[in-house]
Amino acid sequence: MSLHDIRAMRLARSKPSGVVTIVVGELPKAFKGDQTAIELKPGCQPQLMDWRPLVGVWVALYHVKTDWPAMDAAVKALTDAGAKLFGIAHQGEGYPLAIFENDTDKNKAAQFLRRELEALCQ
Repeated sequence: MSLHDIRAMRLARSKPSGVVTIVVGELPKAFKGDQTAIELKPGCQPQLMDWRPLVGVWVALYHVKTDWPAMDAAVKALTDAGAKLFGIAHQGEGYPLAIFENDTDKNKAAQFLRRELEALCQ
């Protein structure tokens, strides 16, 4: 899915259900047709992208390729646009950013982020 696809959904008064996956790095072939995955290729400039279609949408950032400028710019741009950051995954670890009612739910979110990162890195 691209931001263009999400923009079309929003114009149709809909939005993605669940968490949108944003990958900093190459999206594996198995995920290319995934309706909830956005690829930020190496060297991209997220700060120049229009993230408004993600206002109020849960997003998770996966740092697959070491590109710290793109990762930092994506976090800032998404936050500034009003996306809801579910969490970030990097180097085999998941870091939930959403507020959870208890530690069990937070741990489950961290496990989810780690599993998704493992799948994206294969």
